[in-house]
Amino acid sequence: MLLRISHTTRFEYQMPAYDSHNEVRMRPLEGANQRCVEFELDLTPDTSTFEYDDYYGNRVYGFSIHDQHPVLVVSANSLVERITAPQPPSIPMPFGEFLLEDHVRNRVEYDFLNASRHVPFSEPMRKFFWLAKPDPSEDVAAYANRVVAFIRDQFVYEPGMTKVQSTADEILNVGGGVCQDFAHLTIGVLRLAGIPTRYVSGYLASVAKAGMETIGAQASHAWLEAQLPGLGWTGFDPTNGCMVDERHIRVAVGRDYSDVPPMRGVYRSHGGMQLMSVELTIEPQPELPGPIDPTNGSNQQNQQ
Repeated sequence: MLLRISHTTRFEYQMPAYDSHNEVRMRPLEGANQRCVEFELDLTPDTSTFEYDDYYGNRVYGFSIHDQHPVLVVSANSLVERITAPQPPSIPMPFGEFLLEDHVRNRVEYDFLNASRHVPFSEPMRKFFWLAKPDPSEDVAAYANRVVAFIRDQFVYEPGMTKVQSTADEILNVGGGVCQDFAHLTIGVLRLAGIPTRYVSGYLASVAKAGMETIGAQASHAWLEAQLPGLGWTGFDPTNGCMVDERHIRVAVGRDYSDVPPMRGVYRSHGGMQLMSVELTIEPQPELPGPIDPTNGSNQQNQQ
């Protein structure tokens, strides 16, 4: 599946902004099931960018605008190929056996097994975990699927109930939230169970799929990946109560949302309000003839 993605963020300032310093994580990741064929970042006002890969392998574009400007527009345009590949066979493993290597696993995957800013191991989180804790004889992969379905059934998807700064405790308190909250809560449960789990930000194409409603396709989406025996990092979308498929476009991974916001920055002004608006379109494209070489179609613009 070939998808054209246009993601535009617009900031309008009541009083002009200046000394604006920003970083953007909007370039789709490369992987076994995903290729970023093209990428272009357009900025208004024009300015130069620098780029680097962060600690978790996400491509980051940094830029600064020192002059006064009443508007800032950041537009990321991508062409992504999603590949449907056969899933490797899982290795059935009961939790009792899986946890025998817990001490080794915690050293290797410390970041994805322990609490983080949006995923605290608080008393409410621990109490919720005990409602869905694994049985020692339960298969690890089956448990991950069970937790995803359980959380989707217990909470309502409702924009406005939480904020971007909310932790997993918030969805437990109010009974609902958005994809970010569903991901954080599920990550917390799986980490407490001893399964390395990471946060994924990206997009969800609203491609019709039989018997399945697509929630979260109107904006940036969030899900998780759990490291399972024999399967490796395996994607789950708790907002939609399903495993990740060709509709999910990975952009960045980290411990939680704080590692992967699409855009983050600071600026100065003489006062007034800031108005932000976001436009996102994802459109299927005709398949390209022949195999795609990602080193030949990538357009990473350094001078904006």
